[in-house]
Amino acid sequence: MTIVWSIFGFVVALSILVTIHEWGHFMTARLLNIKVTHFSIGFGKVFLKRQWGETRYQLAWIPLGGYVRFADEREGDVAEQDLPRAFNRQSVYKRFAVVAAGPIINLLFAWIAFSFIYFSGVTGIKPVFDQVTPQSALAEQLPNNDQAWQILALNGHPVLDWQEVHQSLLQALVNQQETVILALRAFNGAEERSLVLNLQGLDINQPKQQWLSMLGFQPKLPDSAPVINQISPESPAELAGLKPRDHILEVDGHAVETWSELVHVIQVNPNQTMMFLIERDQQVLLKSVTLGEKNLVERSIGYLGATVMVDEQALAAYRTTQTYSIWQSLEKGGQHTLKMVDITVEMIRQMILGTVSAQNISGPMSIAEYSGEALQNGTVAFLSLLGLLSLSIGILNLLPIPVLDGGHLFFYLIEIIKGSPVSEAIEGVAQKLGLAMILALTFFALFNDVVRISNG
Repeated sequence: MTIVWSIFGFVVALSILVTIHEWGHFMTARLLNIKVTHFSIGFGKVFLKRQWGETRYQLAWIPLGGYVRFADEREGDVAEQDLPRAFNRQSVYKRFAVVAAGPIINLLFAWIAFSFIYFSGVTGIKPVFDQVTPQSALAEQLPNNDQAWQILALNGHPVLDWQEVHQSLLQALVNQQETVILALRAFNGAEERSLVLNLQGLDINQPKQQWLSMLGFQPKLPDSAPVINQISPESPAELAGLKPRDHILEVDGHAVETWSELVHVIQVNPNQTMMFLIERDQQVLLKSVTLGEKNLVERSIGYLGATVMVDEQALAAYRTTQTYSIWQSLEKGGQHTLKMVDITVEMIRQMILGTVSAQNISGPMSIAEYSGEALQNGTVAFLSLLGLLSLSIGILNLLPIPVLDGGHLFFYLIEIIKGSPVSEAIEGVAQKLGLAMILALTFFALFNDVVRISNG
């Protein structure tokens, strides 16, 4: 079922983003009175087509892109009455505008998507912690921590939930910062303080690193009874016959009163077989559970594959929901877009320089997996993924690589400077080199996907 969701999510996400991208080229050409002969979503064999006016709209079987085809003397015969509207006869500025419109509309869509998320309300868990991991960067700053703290800001930027904390840490690592400044407030509001946190040991090239845990944060949630809410498919919990609403009373004869106690027992016993005493439908049962193992960079931990049934009333104090007006949403969406552009461009720059591993590049298999998960998690999650993918497509297409929009724009800039087009021979060679680069990048991304999936 997961594979079905991944394929479906991948096709839906890519179809939406390709349509938006090609629509940017199409509408700009129409506005500049350039004849558009084809508007295609997908490549390969066409399975659905319709002629509306002078343009043929079509869907093809390979959903990895699309194209807009113009009347162009370089690609075929053009009727005499259409020659003034042929793409190759337009000024370089009109051609530049048509080509640039695709990636620009992707960036604008990302802004709109993020703005809509802020307008609909952003829900998360407040960045509150009450325990500090010993011998961590945070332990050096809070050696005698005896209360719960909430993170208010990181490097001067307010953070509302743990996701924003993690994203701010990512931006700091991408920008090669060695420290970050935390603004903290006691959860009871009695005290505020600022501290400098050393990021030594965090590696952006190690995707399995648990950055928050490594820094010393142990997020605080209300203590809940060890009652199972959901069980992951094919997990140790499912294989042992555990079910939702099971109340775990003991593990190997030792009573567990809270979910956090159960988590601790599980994490320190990877691959161990343990006896779980549970209560189910007013009956007490004994289950033999063989725990799994998760290999983190810093250590290995036990794994059960079950989530806790949380008391919603108790959780309310830790949940944050922020809603914004239309104008505030547009401003927040713009700020988020600029932040993601900064992170993406800097990552690309450092990959080129070799300071960031190219293993961070994800391919279609990863995109399919994320799309399926986002689609199942609701509109906001899926829209967030669409925004990130659209932003990535926009930036990628602006790179000066022949075949991509950025390559055409680069040639147009040369034409503007020298006053004449780049020769067709040079452009043809560049297109072949560009195609080879894109194919190599695609195969490399697929290789990364296979390695990532193989390593769990």
